[in-house]
Amino acid sequence: MSPSGSDWPADPHERLARLVHDLRTPLTIVQGFAELLDRGGATLDEARRGEYLGRIASAGREMKDILDSEREDRLSQELAAERESRG
Repeated sequence: MSPSGSDWPADPHERLARLVHDLRTPLTIVQGFAELLDRGGATLDEARRGEYLGRIASAGREMKDILDSEREDRLSQELAAERESRG
């Protein structure tokens, strides 16, 4: 789930809890496939190794997207608060 949107909590503690939750799945994917490669990488055929590396890369991109969306949402909220304080 992407952190941007109206359902993303305004409370910093809730935001952190949601961010940690959203990052857990892709991080677990990275860890699991990295461990498979570490344990049996030398015996895997090229197609299987490529599949595992692709899944790791995809999960890494998902984590980056989650963090980027969170940052953009936070900046947007800061700008809105600044405009409100001026107005």
